[in-house]
Amino acid sequence: MSPLSNLENQIWYWGKEDKEDATRALEHCLDGTYLVRESSNPPHQTIHVVYMGVVKLVKILVRDGAVGLSPDKMTFKSVMDVIDHYSHVSLAQHNKTLNVRLTNPLPKDPEDDAFDEMTAEEETWPIYVNFYMESEIRMTKEEKCLADLAIAQEEAQSYSYRASAQNMVVEMLKSQLTIQPMARNHFPPEYLDYINNSFDAIRSRIVDAERQLEVCSEQVTRAQARVRELVLLKDDMDKRKTKLYRKMDWYERLLPIEGIDNETISNGIAPFTQNLGSKLLIKGIKDMWFVGEMNSLDADKLLRSTANGTFMVRINSNRNYILSVVNKRKVRHIRIHEQDDKFWLKSNRQFHSVEKLVEFFQANSLGVQDKEYNTKLVNPVYLK
Repeated sequence: MSPLSNLENQIWYWGKEDKEDATRALEHCLDGTYLVRESSNPPHQTIHVVYMGVVKLVKILVRDGAVGLSPDKMTFKSVMDVIDHYSHVSLAQHNKTLNVRLTNPLPKDPEDDAFDEMTAEEETWPIYVNFYMESEIRMTKEEKCLADLAIAQEEAQSYSYRASAQNMVVEMLKSQLTIQPMARNHFPPEYLDYINNSFDAIRSRIVDAERQLEVCSEQVTRAQARVRELVLLKDDMDKRKTKLYRKMDWYERLLPIEGIDNETISNGIAPFTQNLGSKLLIKGIKDMWFVGEMNSLDADKLLRSTANGTFMVRINSNRNYILSVVNKRKVRHIRIHEQDDKFWLKSNRQFHSVEKLVEFFQANSLGVQDKEYNTKLVNPVYLK
């Protein structure tokens, strides 16, 4: 059996995909989302996997019928064995700085027959949310691109008008020079120096005007180049959006739900008709401690009389994340600050997602950031 057998039938295999395109496809996906493509040095392959919000690359070596992630550990028989192994075991086994499993395969073509193998709602929902979140981000980028394009087109037109006006000034000044011979014949000899000086001044103005015309022409060229660049970007966005929507349509057919919308996604709960458990996936949150929108009074009622370390993450009326936790038998509400895709309680320690922040304080006391607190996040609140 060849180490590369059956790869083309796997939904996570992208074949001879460009490195940059493969990396770009995983932008904004959840940790553990991955794909495999043929390396630029075949028959080796490359894993692209999201870890802490960043796309990491791991090379799969294929040599003399053996497969592995390092030359001294060629212990697998095929690439599929590697992917299967690291879907159950963290890649930290290979690289201690890469503590992530291959959990969510990113398909390349939603019309591939191999998609029929993934019909379980538990597997389909996180992939669909990845695509949905990506579509929201793409819409924002597309709106910005259209706004930039409108500005660039307006600037190009404005510079074009200025260049035309400046060209008229140059032509007008040049036309004034044509009367110099007639002026010399019309006026007495004693006025010749004055006439010559006047026309020399006109020539100087022509030089300045032509220099300004050159500047205007360069501005027009740059503005038109910017317009062409943005048009190409918009066309590329349209193609990617069409492909993304095809994938989303395909996955929607697998999910036993209707009316997927912004509210459904922002609630973070997979709205299945059967009981599959709460899968909270907003901004990378995948645990049941996220309760969505809730005010402090309701949070107090839920947490009152619970043990120290009982906690939840909620969204307040100002659309901020709030960590509500029982500390010293009192319910405390701590704002989770957010900026540039970073989250923190105090700015000296920042995280790539709310999930990572919670994971850290499940393992470490809140006291490492504020001596007022002396508890870890121990018991998440479960909502039915």
